[in-house]
Parts: sequence; structure tokens; C-alpha cells
Amino acid sequence: MQTVSIQRANKLSHNVKSAVEELLGRPIDDDEEVSVIAVPPRQTPPFPDRAAVAQKLDAFLNQRSNKTMQVSDEEIDAAVDEGVDHVRHSRG
Repeated sequence: MQTVSIQRANKLSHNVKSAVEELLGRPIDDDEEVSVIAVPPRQTPPFPDRAAVAQKLDAFLNQRSNKTMQVSDEEIDAAVDEGVDHVRHSRG
């Protein structure tokens, strides 16, 4: 079964040449080569349910939040300050 066809434009029938020109949105010259490829559809999973994805993200963020509950505001501020200081002084 053929999936690729390459032809010179001057070898195409008038109807096929017209169809190619319509697809491209421009006239084609007789010395141009026209390629057609038929590709089977990809086997991709269906789009996820947005509500389910949002629910999983919410659960993940809640889990991360629970892990940081024991960290004081001062420790968080110190970590942010340390990161900012590191970036500020490592710029080249």
C-alpha cells in the first residue's frame, strides 16, 4: 500500500493540479515537485477530564502544603532570602 507520492507538477492531471493549488493557496509551476503523504492517525490517549486533573492537582498541592505546615514563617523567609541573595550574587 502506497503512502507517499512524488510527482512533477507538469505530470499531474488538471484536476489534481487544481486541487494542489487550492490546498497550497498559490499556483504551482510545471517544474515543481508535489509530494503527498498519507499518515495514519496517532494513537494518543483521549483528552483528560479537566475536573479530574484539577482534583489531582488540588490533592497534590494539599499534600505539599501538609508537608510544610511545620516550617515556620521565619524559616520560609530565610530560605527565600537565601535564594534571592544567591541569584543576585551569581549573575555574571
